[in-house]
Amino acid sequence: MPVGTDSLILYILLLNVALAALVVVMAIRLRALSRRVAAAGGDPRILDRLAAAERELGAAASRLEHLSTRSDRLGEQTGRCLQRVGLVRYDAFKELGGHLSFSVALLDAKQDGVVVSVLNDRDGARAYAKPVAGGRSTFTLSEEEQRAISQA
Repeated sequence: MPVGTDSLILYILLLNVALAALVVVMAIRLRALSRRVAAAGGDPRILDRLAAAERELGAAASRLEHLSTRSDRLGEQTGRCLQRVGLVRYDAFKELGGHLSFSVALLDAKQDGVVVSVLNDRDGARAYAKPVAGGRSTFTLSEEEQRAISQA
């Protein structure tokens, strides 16, 4: 499983929340300052600058919302990506050594995916693929295939 995939998503979400809070605080402060300047009969150019800053802040909030949406989509997509791999090498036939046969489980975060087994002997190789849903298969699994799923 790639280290940090879930942590990265969590950091992105926390960053989005922190930036959204900062945008809200800055907008409140800007409005309060604008009212004080206007009440004091301040320079109209200062108010124009404050209004421009408020527009920029609004644009930043809009970009933040867009990034938050993209981050949510990324989180959904990562759950369906290959995240867990389990590999078991073994001797499928007694006359051959060297652990040339293997079973590999390729699963996502929900333990959905496939387990592939390749059995090698002197005459060739046979490959089998079995679907996996929730860490189980509707097909009968060998001991090695079950171990590969457990490792993933």
